[in-house]
Amino acid sequence: MIVVTSGSRYIDIDAYASCMAYRELLKLKGIPAKAISTAKINESITKSLSQFDAKLDKLENNSEDEYIVIDVSNQEYFDKIIKQDRIIEIIDHHTGFESYWGEKLGEKADIEFIGAVATKIVERYEQENLLDKMNQEIAYLLMAAILDNTLNFKAKVTTLRDKNAYQKLEKITGNDSNYGEKYFLECQEDMEKNLVQAIQNDTKLEQVNEIIPYVFGQLTVWDKKNILENKNTISQTLCAFGKEWMMNLICLKDEKSYILAQNQQVKEKIEKLMGSKFKDDIMVLSEVWLRKEIIKKSFY
Repeated sequence: MIVVTSGSRYIDIDAYASCMAYRELLKLKGIPAKAISTAKINESITKSLSQFDAKLDKLENNSEDEYIVIDVSNQEYFDKIIKQDRIIEIIDHHTGFESYWGEKLGEKADIEFIGAVATKIVERYEQENLLDKMNQEIAYLLMAAILDNTLNFKAKVTTLRDKNAYQKLEKITGNDSNYGEKYFLECQEDMEKNLVQAIQNDTKLEQVNEIIPYVFGQLTVWDKKNILENKNTISQTLCAFGKEWMMNLICLKDEKSYILAQNQQVKEKIEKLMGSKFKDDIMVLSEVWLRKEIIKKSFY
């Protein structure tokens, strides 16, 4: 059996949708497969999406299973179920481990920069001439994944391939032009019901360099107002991880990022990095930035 899986700490809509879509593609090709994850599901997987018939499979350990890993290529963050000597394919859009996996898997190491890994899965369906066999639920999941990872196509990581893949999915679902706004509003509604958990579920804990603090949270919302009114909750939640923290609050309605921080040293480093100033512990950026884009900028 082939097990399609992803990362360990949490699973977002890109990994969730892509794992299930790839499982269905394998089945269409006559290959037995399951999509399994032991990670927490975060708020990018909305209530309506989680109620689809398309769901993750139950965990069943089998020593003969082979693994396809999606949306992660750093083995430190693999789901705990993965046996690394039985990995047969890696599909990721986070670069950095191309050489390592290229030596091990050859052309089965498909790692390249692109907005969403879901885009690569859509392209796989196309390559197999099976796009017309994709059901609407899988298409909606993949649409949400592309929207989430490209910030409604406003993020700098967005590529023409992401846009083309989304247009093909729209044809399957019926060209719902307001789907992006509906999706992000539902994400925000779910988030606001348990803001602490939402912050915990999307906080990166890693000392990537001397500029970016160890604790780096991120939330994507349609409207920032209700979230900024809960600055104390954000502070308390991130302080529980460490005193030096920052939060990237992405507001799609404004098409801007709002950076929150309290530690003076963190503020000074981020001001120098982003070329903007904090006011009342908030820095307003003129466009949306993904956390990974800010981290990437910190290395140059």
